Amino acid sequence: MADMSRSLLAVESTIRASAGDLLSAATYKALSAGWHRLVKKRDDADQRRQRVVFWLIYAMDRALSLSLGRAPMIQDYDIQTDRLSYPDDVPGPQGYLMVLWMDVGELQGHIYLELYSVQAQRQSAHVKADAARRLAARCLKIQETMYTVSTAWVDREPRADSDQQGQNLAPVPSRVQEALQSQEIIFQSLLTLIYRMIPPANSNHPLQFCDDCVQAARAALNLHNKAWQEMAARGAYDWRVFIHWSTLFSPFVPFISVFGNTIAQSDTQDLALLGAFVSTLGQVVEQSHAVSKLHRACSSFHEIARVFLAQQSRHGAPLGDRAEDVDADCQSIDNMAEHSLQPLPDFSLSQEEWDVMLSEWDLGLGTEDARQMSSFLDLLPNAQ
Repeated sequence: MADMSRSLLAVESTIRASAGDLLSAATYKALSAGWHRLVKKRDDADQRRQRVVFWLIYAMDRALSLSLGRAPMIQDYDIQTDRLSYPDDVPGPQGYLMVLWMDVGELQGHIYLELYSVQAQRQSAHVKADAARRLAARCLKIQETMYTVSTAWVDREPRADSDQQGQNLAPVPSRVQEALQSQEIIFQSLLTLIYRMIPPANSNHPLQFCDDCVQAARAALNLHNKAWQEMAARGAYDWRVFIHWSTLFSPFVPFISVFGNTIAQSDTQDLALLGAFVSTLGQVVEQSHAVSKLHRACSSFHEIARVFLAQQSRHGAPLGDRAEDVDADCQSIDNMAEHSLQPLPDFSLSQEEWDVMLSEWDLGLGTEDARQMSSFLDLLPNAQ
């Protein structure tokens, strides 16, 4: 369908508003055509194509809806069409990833419904925490399945492929490996989003998340940074596409979660992790307007954390349990303090106020203005 193709192109360009509108049109046409209630017929190539397109629309609808903070248009209870099967309907490594994408899409729908919908927000913190634990277990199970099955392809002898012009392409396992890296970042981002609903065990700090949330957030940033190290020599285009389809494709709350832990725990190693992530975004700010916006926003947060830790050092506050392994740019905390231009106010936000601010910040496709982040200090009580 033309609208589906345009929506994919809009996502690749991270034009989220256009992607949402085009996907809505494609979804309406698919539902009007009855593609959600197809009775499977053997050896029917046309129907197979319809099923493939329908489930692609389903997966895109779930991913974009969660990023946009809205309910998906296609509901699970209204689907009669059989899921795509591997390898009968979709062969090859890409086919397996596509089947996996259906499972992830179903999970994304439940994350919104059980944790972030209006109905979910009316539930008690205890009920949402229980739902988060169930969803996290489900996410981890899908993740384990992906790892187990995909390892066989990644370990295979690389074989060259070629396009219609006869030009050599990257080996198939290498492309699959990149797709798996991208999917792993999305998994960790989803886990961060899920664990955010579980209160921390031993902290009342408004910026502190539970340990599982922080660990998942760190894993997402580390995976992203590792991918850059492996793809740095490939050029800006490949890295831009990778960011669009991983870091920017799902609600990217890991950066905010690590930022919160940096402040709450005065963790200089997390500060270094934030800085490394910002640096990777800076490699393609000229090639992507969306990445440029995210880079500016994350740079603002990184600077806030840097100055805050500098002031903590100036006042003799401890800088966490892991300060001995700080990267070079974070080792001279005292030097940072000398360049601080103004004092930071106390972080006296309530948990409810922090949740509202976090929910409203757009760290997804980066199409909204990042002014909420760049003016973070203005949102704090008694800010100068």
